Amino acid sequence: MIASLAWYPATHSAWDRLWDATRAGLGPHLSDAPTRLTWPVDFASHWRAPDLILSMTCALPLQLGLFDRVQIVGTPIWDVPGLPKGHYASHLVTRADDGRALSRAAASGIAVNAPDSQSGWGTLVGAGLTGPSIVTGSHAASMQAVACGRADLAAIDVVTWAMMGGDARLAIRDTTPPTPATPFITARADLAVPLHVALAQAIADMSASDRAATGLSGLTRLSDAVYAPLLRRSA
Repeated sequence: MIASLAWYPATHSAWDRLWDATRAGLGPHLSDAPTRLTWPVDFASHWRAPDLILSMTCALPLQLGLFDRVQIVGTPIWDVPGLPKGHYASHLVTRADDGRALSRAAASGIAVNAPDSQSGWGTLVGAGLTGPSIVTGSHAASMQAVACGRADLAAIDVVTWAMMGGDARLAIRDTTPPTPATPFITARADLAVPLHVALAQAIADMSASDRAATGLSGLTRLSDAVYAPLLRRSA
């Protein structure tokens, strides 16, 4: 069986401890849960693994068939000012000295963390900001690509931006409206509720330093239906 909490690898130690506490909280529900987290390279296959106990995904993969394979465990509450519970948003960033309209920056080149990312790609398409793009593999890499001139625009999720303390080379030009945050998922329908309970308690029991590192402040349960419109808004 496998588990991953690999959205923010820079703070992996804190996520490892969160999994340890979650696993302990499962108790008799899953005595053979993995003792260590997986850090996958191929997320598409990882999310579809029949022995997936816990992971995080994005809204667009859910709409591209993943809903048929997994159950939503819960949605993180991020400690970012201005966000409703269970939501996140993206900052649209350019280089600090680039004063062009966002549409012109997009036409010059966009850095995209992944083509199935709501925060890094879908939100740009939804805003009509399209142009030639490069896939960087992460929000942090997209920030670097814009800062170094390999691209001129990127959508960076506000959690990553806050974790990294921003970047003096970049300017936030706009922030998208909040959308449902990346949920925790499992392939085990029978464990969705026990996992929610164990994960919520593990988050509540986090140390102040781990809470600051991950940006987590709680866990909520949004209706599955709230994710359905995202693909249509981004199409």
